Amino acid sequence: MANSYHVASRICAKSKQPSNLGSGLGERRDALSLEGLTSSSERPLIAEAKAGIPGPERRQMVAVVGGGISGLRAAAVLQRHGVDVVVLEARNRLGGRIHTSRRADGTALDIGAAWMHETSQNNLVKLIRKLGIEYYYDDGLALYYTEQGRAGAQFKAKKICDEFADYMDWFYTKNPDAPDRAVSEFMEDFVSKHELLTEDDRAWAPQVIKEVELWIGTSVSQASAKHLSYFVTERNLYMKGGYDRIVDWTAATLNEVPGAVRLNHFVERVMWNNEGQNTVTFKNEHGHGSIDVDAVIVTIPLGALHRKLLAFEPPLPASIQTGLQQLSYAALGKVFFEFAEVFWSKDNDQFMYYPSPPQPPEDEAYGSSYSSSNASTPPDNILAYATVTINLWIMTGSKSLCVQIAEPLTQRIEAMDDKKAVYSFFKPLFNLLRTEPHRALPKLIGVETTKWTLDPLAGHGTYSADKVGDEPELLVDALEQHKRSRLQFAGEHCTITANGCVHGAFATGETAAKNLLKVFGVQYDGGDLVSLD
Repeated sequence: MANSYHVASRICAKSKQPSNLGSGLGERRDALSLEGLTSSSERPLIAEAKAGIPGPERRQMVAVVGGGISGLRAAAVLQRHGVDVVVLEARNRLGGRIHTSRRADGTALDIGAAWMHETSQNNLVKLIRKLGIEYYYDDGLALYYTEQGRAGAQFKAKKICDEFADYMDWFYTKNPDAPDRAVSEFMEDFVSKHELLTEDDRAWAPQVIKEVELWIGTSVSQASAKHLSYFVTERNLYMKGGYDRIVDWTAATLNEVPGAVRLNHFVERVMWNNEGQNTVTFKNEHGHGSIDVDAVIVTIPLGALHRKLLAFEPPLPASIQTGLQQLSYAALGKVFFEFAEVFWSKDNDQFMYYPSPPQPPEDEAYGSSYSSSNASTPPDNILAYATVTINLWIMTGSKSLCVQIAEPLTQRIEAMDDKKAVYSFFKPLFNLLRTEPHRALPKLIGVETTKWTLDPLAGHGTYSADKVGDEPELLVDALEQHKRSRLQFAGEHCTITANGCVHGAFATGETAAKNLLKVFGVQYDGGDLVSLD
């Protein structure tokens, strides 16, 4: 669900065998389907089944907690190397925060991740043609709006934001020990000291910087200036054919093995050590159960770890605990609106809206072109917030718009059950987007709102974000220190490169699997079509 503000390292393209081929399925043991039984009375059968396995050595068994893209990739890589795996997923579906809804007409609607980012550096792009997935590069011309209507060609606040981003990067490079600050605070300081800005520039640049909220998922009043990634000049494509195709490909070989994927299994506790005696306890529709395994990979979201949905015994190493605490979680929301007719521009990919600056004091406001509303008492509609609206007419051919919002607004909108109230809240924005302002808005067909902030399995949010005071490197460094552990972690929060992105999460799953292969003394085969170097 993240986008081009996340930085990726360059990937060397190699022609390799896909991970859903050559998995050695003919060698799998029938005892796998006995693993992870649903009641304690049945668990003694596991040891009995293992004892009857033919061959000189017992195969290793790994439990993967979470069936999102990182967990599936980790499991598939291990399986390809002859390791038995069991994926325990609490939901009744795979994919985690990748969730594609398919309408009756076959149109794919990605409620979670919807873009492939940084496509020149993203090996998952190689699956686009292989799987025949429809896509759209949404880097065409965007339109920019304020409460007064479309912004003209001389609206230079965006270039001031670019200048500000360059200054921030220079400042923290030169002063690495300088205290972190909120992006909004840093921006206000920047424009107040800039000698060559007009008063309009000083007023609007802090509003325009709010555009980053729609990518990082949190407000600029919370976002870290020290760690903000900004405007990487990379291309991103919209998965108009649905991200579930990538999930299905990643899980294909796992689904061929009975018992390798267990849905509706909520893992409650991981009892771990580095001697190979690890136990995962869970609950499902039959009650409580456990699995004894050689190693565990935990891929649940950062927000779920923050809320301690999963207990660890003994507690996690102090460095990993500190790393988890020093990385924040955000909430990007999406609201889909379907109309009877297209009333917006059919030529533009996106519509960016910036809220009005605070009203100047009354004695300075004469001749002001700003909104008459005061920012301290914002109107109760969407025009008080920065938004980006995605033109799904161009993307998918549907007469729909997708409005992206950031926390704390996300929590408010996702908690609303009344779809009419949701539409009323957003209606002022749609009035602005009309190409024929004299015409009334067409009939609304439907409204669909994401619910990630209400979802404990998603950690009540969407993906990691660097907020003021965070040190994201601490978690990555801690995981590197413990890379020979039989307890591994994977997910979008476990990387600096492409954090918050699907391909970042995918890569961490492969890294966790490779770490365990070294622990097991299994030679890595060099990877497949979508492996990193």
